[in-house]
Amino acid sequence: MNHTFNFGHFIPISTVDWHGRSASVLFFRGCQFDCPYCQNHAYLTGRDDRTIEEMCSTIAKAVPYISALVFSGGEPTMQSDALIDLAKYAKSKSLDIGLETNGLAFDVIRKMVDEGLLDKVFLDIKAPLDEPVQYAKVAGTNKETGARAVRGAAGTLKMCLDEDIEIEVRTTVFKGLVGPEHVLKIMSYIDTNTSGNLTYAIQQGIPENTRNLKDTEIFTRDEMLEMAGALKPGCLKHIRIRTREQGDELIL
Repeated sequence: MNHTFNFGHFIPISTVDWHGRSASVLFFRGCQFDCPYCQNHAYLTGRDDRTIEEMCSTIAKAVPYISALVFSGGEPTMQSDALIDLAKYAKSKSLDIGLETNGLAFDVIRKMVDEGLLDKVFLDIKAPLDEPVQYAKVAGTNKETGARAVRGAAGTLKMCLDEDIEIEVRTTVFKGLVGPEHVLKIMSYIDTNTSGNLTYAIQQGIPENTRNLKDTEIFTRDEMLEMAGALKPGCLKHIRIRTREQGDELIL
């Protein structure tokens, strides 16, 4: 494990990235997408090469205070060798592993599952999975990649449920891009195509945290509550909303 990876950021202790857990969060640089509302756009470009050994040492310092490690980005599956090496190290320290992902690199996620390196997936479903053109628009990419993104997200969702991997589906809503009608369609897909314990979280996009959508009107907490209230739970375990006003709230 002497190779390097493109490092983004490290949070030693977080209580908000994995509900109910104290976790470290490791951000990787780079992503296949360029979502216009991205809150982590600082990690999409640039280089900060770190060795795996250096990162393992950093994680080790946090181990006494955490029970899990969450990989985020950017998109961590783009640096699959480093991701898997670091997940193996975390497992050797008896940490549970969470992965925040867009699901595009389904083969990498499949490998992590097969090797017992994944305990929870936070899957970003950006738009309805039967609308690849809309998906491409929200992801800031071309139609071909949008179609692959839809297949990857759908495949990741099914695999996690089939393999009994805990999963939270997340959709960020942003006026003029993703709204109540899209949330309803995503919920309909989930209800029709999956069964099992699943959390669905609707996240409030924050314009001032984006690169170029800073003047967009925000969905209010009341509007977020209305979106969540319109959902028919079906097989869902929980529905959550996340807003600037009240943070993380359990709706169901």
